[in-house]
Amino acid sequence: MNWSQLVVPVTSGVTVTLIVAIVRSLWRRTRLPTGLSQRMTRRNYLAEMLVVAKNDQVDRLDALVPNLLPAGVSKVLAKIQESWSQINSRRGVRVITRAEPKSLTAGAELLGADIEVRVSRTLTSDHLSYHVFSGSEHHTVLNRRRGGKDRPERLDEISAAKVFRSHFDEIWGKSEPLESVLASEVLGGTSDDAWPHLADRIRELRTTYQLSPKAEDAVLRHLAFRHRAPVIFITGLPGAGKSLVRRALAEELRRWRLQVDELSDYVYAFEDFLHSLMLLGDGRGTGFSAQLGGAFQVEREENLRPALHALGHRVWENRRSSPITLVEFARADTIGALQVFGDEVLAASQVIHVRAHDAVRAARLAKRGEPPRISVAGQSINLIVSDEHRLPSNAAEALYRKDDFALLKAQKTVSGRVHLIDNDTEGRAHIDEQLTAFVEAVVRPYRGLAA
Repeated sequence: MNWSQLVVPVTSGVTVTLIVAIVRSLWRRTRLPTGLSQRMTRRNYLAEMLVVAKNDQVDRLDALVPNLLPAGVSKVLAKIQESWSQINSRRGVRVITRAEPKSLTAGAELLGADIEVRVSRTLTSDHLSYHVFSGSEHHTVLNRRRGGKDRPERLDEISAAKVFRSHFDEIWGKSEPLESVLASEVLGGTSDDAWPHLADRIRELRTTYQLSPKAEDAVLRHLAFRHRAPVIFITGLPGAGKSLVRRALAEELRRWRLQVDELSDYVYAFEDFLHSLMLLGDGRGTGFSAQLGGAFQVEREENLRPALHALGHRVWENRRSSPITLVEFARADTIGALQVFGDEVLAASQVIHVRAHDAVRAARLAKRGEPPRISVAGQSINLIVSDEHRLPSNAAEALYRKDDFALLKAQKTVSGRVHLIDNDTEGRAHIDEQLTAFVEAVVRPYRGLAA
């Protein structure tokens, strides 16, 4: 055989092998790998992410994206946001990002699509990002971005989704709603006398983060309650429906992603009662006596004052940790009870007074009687009291004889910030309607500032 005849087939074979290797390499660079991560162009990475997001078998998404970017002029990012909105309409989308301007702008875009976004102060730019897609199919997409290059991989097992969702839930619980972060930027360094400057800061915020009307309204709700109603007192006589109103208001505020803490003085009064009952000798619980069904009686309203002071201390502590605190208590002298919380707290508070006719209250109190629940865990004893706790009739008649709403409304320290809720009707519909009006009354002035 002539050597030239042998060289041609060998050379052709090597060329084919080389071409196949190049094609396989290029194919891998344009497909999201399901094994170990490898470098991939940002364009192809986003294209593959879009494919996963548009999967009809996915109905839930949890995404931790430290370097979240606004759609801007990127058609692919805009389409990804649209796909996330579709997923959000099924079971929901949650996104965690960090407090960088671009990420906050991108988060505001998602907020405008009613997607819940939280901000973690602990994330850095080199954090691993991941997207956990769930439904009848499960896809967890990880990405290590280094030196401007993406190194993604995809895990399609439900076990991987569970692991990353557990990590996500942990960070989610420690993160702050985006609306609250943006509201804090408006309030940064301001005091109550800075009200005229809020309008300028709201406009600056709108421009900086390109807020859509829907996103801006969500931020204004947080701003209004953080600035004008960080503490909301819920007062009224026993049986008027204070606990029902407190729970309904908390539900409404949480629907707007406000962080809410609910407090009641009954817990602190019950603690004083236990100190007295167990003869601990520390002076707490003076004037308390046990009643049938896990209830207690007090000789006079003054016996409940230590519980109110303990509640006031907790409210003061909450000013550093919880944006909104709902405070429920019942006193014949509501004005005197409010003074315990101090002028600074009262100056930035709202009061919701719940009222019902005496006959309606008496009938409700007669139905109440849920005793405390007690459980033992190792060396600890846990005791949980109910909103539907029993109140002895003699206590109700001796301590709470007359509603003082008229005097409360005329009080200068809370002038213009007292709201009445009539609750003679059973059910929630009339309560929800009046609470919606309350929320709007708090938010409306801030919408006027932003106009």
